Amino acid sequence: METRISDEDLEHLQAFPDSRKAAVMEKIMALAPAESVVLEGDGHFETTVLKLRRDGYGLIDLRSLETTFTTVWYRKGKALLGLAGVEMAMLMWEASACGGGATTLMTWRV
Repeated sequence: METRISDEDLEHLQAFPDSRKAAVMEKIMALAPAESVVLEGDGHFETTVLKLRRDGYGLIDLRSLETTFTTVWYRKGKALLGLAGVEMAMLMWEASACGGGATTLMTWRV
């Protein structure tokens, strides 16, 4: 699968501290997503990457398996009462048996 992961995305991935990445991944596994959307068909992964980048998310994890491609994105946001918080997004593309694929976007706010 050809992706639209840019050199800037890869630079952010390399620069993101390992300790913070581990904490983010732990939160993702411990909490249910605030939102989850599944989009069927081609092109949704690339357009969602563009939207995440436009909205200020930075790439912090990238995994490619045989039929699945997963990315994790992170940005600083605002929590309740103006306190600092973070927002995380996991974007996953899965190949389907009948061609094309499905894109799943899950988001968390901490």
